[in-house]
Amino acid sequence: MITNIILFIHIISAATWVGGGLLLFGMGIYFKDPKVQKVIYSHIGPFYGYFQLIWITLLIITGLLLLNQHNLYSIILDEEFRNSQFGILLYRKLFIVLLVVLATALHMYISLKAHGRERTNKEKIISRASSMFIFLFNFSIIWYAMNISQYFI
Repeated sequence: MITNIILFIHIISAATWVGGGLLLFGMGIYFKDPKVQKVIYSHIGPFYGYFQLIWITLLIITGLLLLNQHNLYSIILDEEFRNSQFGILLYRKLFIVLLVVLATALHMYISLKAHGRERTNKEKIISRASSMFIFLFNFSIIWYAMNISQYFI
């Protein structure tokens, strides 16, 4: 029962995390005028950042709890496990999760640092690149999660 509750929170957190990214991505496509985008993102950005921080934190916590619930801490460093199909999938997912967390931290740092002022060209490039990286790699994480879930059915 506890595993299902943790998994439920993990899935809701993932849906919110990815859904929020899809919404902002869609807004960037729909509102083509840079002035409109600037107004929208300057108002939504700070709220969205803190909102998403909650969900990524829950994802990390519930992900670690799920590893524990499935007794994976005891075998995660075992060479036989690392070389198994399940181990390869899990390691790839964890690596991409780490990259997304780092990219999110970088993006939030730049966003908070530049809030209320015009971003430099370097900040714009890094911010947009990290956003695109997060957006695309979220789908990889979901793909790996779907494949990993097959080992628990």
